[in-house]
Amino acid sequence: MSSLIVETNQLTKEFKRMKVVNRINLSIEKGEIYGFLGPNGAGKTTTIRMLLGLAQPTSGSIKLFNQGPEQHLKARRKIGSLVESPSYYGHLTGRENLEALRKILQVPTSRIDEVLQIVKLTKDANRAVKGYSLGMKQRLGIAASMLGNPELLILDEPTNGLDPAGIQEIRTLIKEMPTQYGMTVLVSSHLLSEIDQMATKVGIITKGNMIFQDSIDVLRKKATSRLLLTVNEPDRAKRLLLSKGVVTDRQKQQLSMEYIDHAQVAKIVSFLVSEQIDMYRIEEQKTSLEHIFLELTKEEEEKDVSSTAS
Repeated sequence: MSSLIVETNQLTKEFKRMKVVNRINLSIEKGEIYGFLGPNGAGKTTTIRMLLGLAQPTSGSIKLFNQGPEQHLKARRKIGSLVESPSYYGHLTGRENLEALRKILQVPTSRIDEVLQIVKLTKDANRAVKGYSLGMKQRLGIAASMLGNPELLILDEPTNGLDPAGIQEIRTLIKEMPTQYGMTVLVSSHLLSEIDQMATKVGIITKGNMIFQDSIDVLRKKATSRLLLTVNEPDRAKRLLLSKGVVTDRQKQQLSMEYIDHAQVAKIVSFLVSEQIDMYRIEEQKTSLEHIFLELTKEEEEKDVSSTAS
């Protein structure tokens, strides 16, 4: 039996003849933290709303827990979600807010204490929510989404607007979900740095199009490195290295080349020093994940412009 928790096929949503989600194929396996990444307005929230049944697809299909549309109502009972800002009654305590939801979900009263402990709100459970910090309100929203003991947790921009301490709290909480509580997580964000620190798999969407979907490790491998050498005689050093089959680019006093490994660096440095080349600086320059993300989205935008022009 398939281990896929979420699977979409050519999922599309149009508003006023504009495709805000364009034939995307999401694939989320049990136990993953799936980072759904894209700029604001890319189609992330619209996709999530279709998964939750809050919006109907224009075309394409959705499978939840390997079940088709006829079983979606039953399947969605296994899903907890926090979409956009959490809703709460400010004059009620955190515990009272959860109790109101517990009666609707018909879960045991003991579940309230369990989720409060998970999100570390036990000490503040009997305070009015209007006195909570933004981070505490966000954690209460996550507690509410977990109240029904879901198998899939969907969190839409859960760190939005939080200070660094609040972001760290939510990030740590999300990373614990699969291992400690057996939950698969779909978390959306427009910040690659956040997804990089949480996700095991990444899907990148821009202008409604899915442009990357694979493990976070595959994305990281796209971050190539170059070796930069600052020397006293860059032209002579460039010729010497070329005689050894090492191709470099010159940038003022620096030589730039593809980085392979530490052993290669040691050989190059040793060779240049033996040829009386003075070395002022040796550094590894990595292509950041942010740069890769920008390049991927830029390529998609260029394709879009090209197809519109034609």
